Amino acid sequence: MGIFLKAIKNVLVIIIMLGFLSAGVDYVRMNSGDVPIFNISSYDQTSNIETFRGLFYIAQRKVKASVNEPLVDSSDMQYKILIFDLKVPRKFNSADTFTLETKVIDNCHDRSVLYFANTKIKVYTYCLESINITDGGKTKDLLSYLEKDHKIIDDIDNKLDFTGIYKDKTTLMFQAKNDEFTNNGLTMYRCNKEYINDVYLAPNDTPFMSEFCTLKDDDFKFVFEIEDKSEKPEPELDEEGKEKEIPKETFYSDEEYDYVFDYSKSDQIYIINPAIRGRAERRYKLKEILDKKMLTIEELEKKGLKFEKVKKTTE
Repeated sequence: MGIFLKAIKNVLVIIIMLGFLSAGVDYVRMNSGDVPIFNISSYDQTSNIETFRGLFYIAQRKVKASVNEPLVDSSDMQYKILIFDLKVPRKFNSADTFTLETKVIDNCHDRSVLYFANTKIKVYTYCLESINITDGGKTKDLLSYLEKDHKIIDDIDNKLDFTGIYKDKTTLMFQAKNDEFTNNGLTMYRCNKEYINDVYLAPNDTPFMSEFCTLKDDDFKFVFEIEDKSEKPEPELDEEGKEKEIPKETFYSDEEYDYVFDYSKSDQIYIINPAIRGRAERRYKLKEILDKKMLTIEELEKKGLKFEKVKKTTE
């Protein structure tokens, strides 16, 4: 019996030591800006609070965009071991040294404008003529940053004050007054509804508008894909056994140019609106896209459509 009790005691000691060791490791991780690992995590979508329950501790953070985001992108970190509350200092990404400059449209009563979209996120502006970022002495518009990596939005909201959740109980609200980060202040709304994780950027103190965080099918020009199912034909032989030139196809013309493929294939090129944000995939033939002016030839070229541009001769 004594051996059995001693074994139980040894097991309990080992469990306690492992519990405190894991708690210590996770506290150090949070102080370093990393997510704790020795725990069971849960997430409350209403409050955007993620909770980490270890053997002897409980920790929390307020998530801004996704539970997959690093700790440095979150706020309101808390850590409690047994009955003791320990301070967790707020960490920021060391690269967040940029400033933001906006030009506001005066007396504006317009609707929001889709500024950028990809398959992951949509960013709208409201009553803003321009948004520029200055970093390392260089100034570029926000769009150029978004096209490179849309997570610049996470870096921006790290610079803003989280002001609460809108009355729809899903939308996160952020605000920045005129300070060292912004010249005119900024309001940001981040939507968290099914199929809607849009971001709205607006002038300082802009109230939540009724059309914000609503499902809009407006991102085709940003997210369309080109699918070329054609195969270049083998050249035919003439009577002398020489290869004939493969006929080219003029698939589109405007006032100045003919747009030519090196072989006939326009009926085998499809423009795809992908199945994202709760909608089904839609497919269009290239000529339908051009005939209905759904996209410009420049937009198609920028997306990767290859063709020859032949200037028309004037008589």
